[in-house]
Amino acid sequence: MRKNWNEAFFGHVSVIITGQLTETFINQAVREGIQIWDVKRLDEQRLVCSMMLQDIKRIKPILKKTSCKIHFNERYGFPFLIKRLMARSGIVIGIILCVAIVFILSNMVWHIEINGADAKVEEQIQKLLKKKHIHVGALEFLLPSLNTIETDLSSQLPKVTWVGVSKKGTTYRIDVVQKELPKKEKVTGPRDLIATKEATIHHVYVEKGQSVVSPDQVVQKGDLLVSGTIGKTEDPSFVSAKGEVIGETWYHATTTVPLKTDYETFTGATYTKHELSFFGWDVPIWGFQKQPFKYEKHERSTKNFRFLFWKLPIAYKKIDYRQYDHTNRQLSEAQALAIGKVDARDHLLRQLPEKSKVLQENVKSQQIVDGKLVLKIFFIVEEDIAKPRAFSTQERKEEIEKQNQEDSEE
Repeated sequence: MRKNWNEAFFGHVSVIITGQLTETFINQAVREGIQIWDVKRLDEQRLVCSMMLQDIKRIKPILKKTSCKIHFNERYGFPFLIKRLMARSGIVIGIILCVAIVFILSNMVWHIEINGADAKVEEQIQKLLKKKHIHVGALEFLLPSLNTIETDLSSQLPKVTWVGVSKKGTTYRIDVVQKELPKKEKVTGPRDLIATKEATIHHVYVEKGQSVVSPDQVVQKGDLLVSGTIGKTEDPSFVSAKGEVIGETWYHATTTVPLKTDYETFTGATYTKHELSFFGWDVPIWGFQKQPFKYEKHERSTKNFRFLFWKLPIAYKKIDYRQYDHTNRQLSEAQALAIGKVDARDHLLRQLPEKSKVLQENVKSQQIVDGKLVLKIFFIVEEDIAKPRAFSTQERKEEIEKQNQEDSEE
């Protein structure tokens, strides 16, 4: 009879049957469905054969009927291996503990490498990682996914332009690209303050230099506001002009506000499933609902188990479900107008100097187009319009001398 995997798993034995009716014993056993193979006769009263371990009890009545006896010759298969191992329990426990320790160490974070960050940002990253329990010694399959770590770090590090998180073996690598903030321009010589745009002057605050404009005066882009030349015209001094020139400026803005909006709102309800994957087959271990919510979004993270340098065909899967509701918002024209004015004002102020403020706003036109309210708004703003412009002292002296000559000739 051809052997198969059942023999190894359930165990089989080689036995010697002794008696006058050994052939009758074999025939009776086969008729009752007992698997027997490798039958060989040793002499007139003995034969050797193999059978499944689970059939030993079934042959006892047959042995009794045929007056045969059985002697076990060899034992094979998993049950006998377990029995032999149990006899050496100390060695078995040691092997199991050794494998378990190596398995845990293989799935543990041993090193976190941060590249591209200065000392301050690196310290911030380390603190954020510890809050998420990402540290040397943490079990890798219990940590958030790489995408989640990237998103959280990017949102909480204002001085960082880009964060990349990768994993190689037991090492997490975090690559950082920091923002290159514009360096403050150092004052290296005499400068004037000139207008950055057309405006009506409201206030002039001069720390250094000589003001050449006054309140209510209208200036154009590029006009001189504060001169870096001070003192007498016969013996002038040159400084780097410093101060603020607050002027009234004007802007036109166009914005649109949908009157009807469909959007999704998360309710805060969550549901988590935990699974173990063996060779591609997913086995639920916690959370058995097929569809926890009617409207849901889910995020799946998969962590493969490792043993030393090898990735095992076993993985831990975590699926987080978040419930959301569909909501429709219908705005009246008045409500849309109020929202549009606030949005347009905020958008404008984000593009202006820090201390700028809106003095007045007038809606020039409003109309509904394709379900959207289209607004055209005129803003009057108060802002600092001064910016520095360097000049050559030699050229400035020549200009002053020329002006003095023209004045004397007159």
